[in-house]
Amino acid sequence: MAEKRITYYNVVQEILKRVNDADGDIYLDRAKELVYEGISSLAVSEGTSRDDIRGILKSETVDVSTLNPSWKIQIKSPNAPSGIEPPDDRVLGYNPAKIITIVNDLTDSETEYRYIEISLSELNRLNDEDYSPFDDEIFYYQRGEFIYFYPQERMITQKLVITYVAEPEYYTYDQYMSFLDGLYSSNFIYKVIDYGVGRIREQQSGE
Repeated sequence: MAEKRITYYNVVQEILKRVNDADGDIYLDRAKELVYEGISSLAVSEGTSRDDIRGILKSETVDVSTLNPSWKIQIKSPNAPSGIEPPDDRVLGYNPAKIITIVNDLTDSETEYRYIEISLSELNRLNDEDYSPFDDEIFYYQRGEFIYFYPQERMITQKLVITYVAEPEYYTYDQYMSFLDGLYSSNFIYKVIDYGVGRIREQQSGE
């Protein structure tokens, strides 16, 4: 007997059953939203493995020599969801929820650098000589829709491999479409259900 698949529809329905709204008369729209919210939140939380989110773990190559400027990369497009061709200069196929690593594509890059993420507070210390990157290092930080690299002059011809957790795509609310078990582990899916149930119960307790 074939194993039953888990769809977006099934997950939403399970949340509704657990909050005593099986027909979805009250919380259907909220449950739909919370599936996305739960995936996005839990995917970047401690304890989530790469296997848990294998369907939204992406790795793409970016040739900085094709960008202007080469030290500034647009990674997000608020007007285009993940998986949708963006109307702007987003270089990634999906909007990233979290950048995991940036490394040189050693098959094409002549120089190997170590790319080190810094916080915006650390950015203010870059004028301090003791905090400058070593010769084989490039710092990067994210601000808004962009990643910025420092020192700028080291970003010339590299091909970067960016590995990231993508924001979830649009899922269709249909029991025969949008299978989630091919994208996420069963353990992760049940955590998303628990997340949705918990948030709705918080709402119920305040009503």
